Amino acid sequence: MDVFSPAAQEYAKDLELPPKKVRGWVHEVEVPMHEGEALAYETEHDAPGGRVEFNVHSHKGRDVTYHVKGTEARLAGTFVAPWEGNFYLMWENLSDGPVKVRARARRP
Repeated sequence: MDVFSPAAQEYAKDLELPPKKVRGWVHEVEVPMHEGEALAYETEHDAPGGRVEFNVHSHKGRDVTYHVKGTEARLAGTFVAPWEGNFYLMWENLSDGPVKVRARARRP
């Protein structure tokens, strides 16, 4: 798992997610945020929509809350933290083949 440090302004990475259920088929980035803090994100992959699921989620105990979720080949938006804590950007390969993903996030 990567960490997008609060001191960093931008997270950028080109990934190749292996086929589903092979080690590394999910990439996750922990993002510590303050309540009300914004995070702009952009993600795209080299395959038709539906092959990769992107989400922004958080954990409270065993409960997982999905704040953003989509499978389009290109997604972009801004997430605003509803509370202080760790949030996670995650890319999951849903297909049986490798997929190249471009992941970007920045603190405006």
